[in-house]
Amino acid sequence: MSTVTLETYLARLYTDPAALEWFLADPAGATRAAGLAQVDADALCKIDRAGLCMAASSYTRKRGQHRHSKKKLFGISLP
Repeated sequence: MSTVTLETYLARLYTDPAALEWFLADPAGATRAAGLAQVDADALCKIDRAGLCMAASSYTRKRGQHRHSKKKLFGISLP
C-alpha cells in the first residue's frame, strides 16, 4: 500500500472535476488507471460518495475565495 499514491489520488479527486466524474462513473477502472494498490482501490470504491462530492465542492469554493482574496493586497487592487 502506498500512502503517497492514495493521498495524491484523493487530492486529485478533490480538485479535478473530470477525475471525480470518471471515478464516480467507474471507480474500479479509475483507481486501476491511477495505479492504486488493490487494497486502496477497494477502500475507495466503498467511499461515501456524497461526502466525497461535498469535500470536492468545498475545496473548489475555498480555492475561488482564495483567488479573490489575493486580488486585494494591502488595500491595492491587483489584476
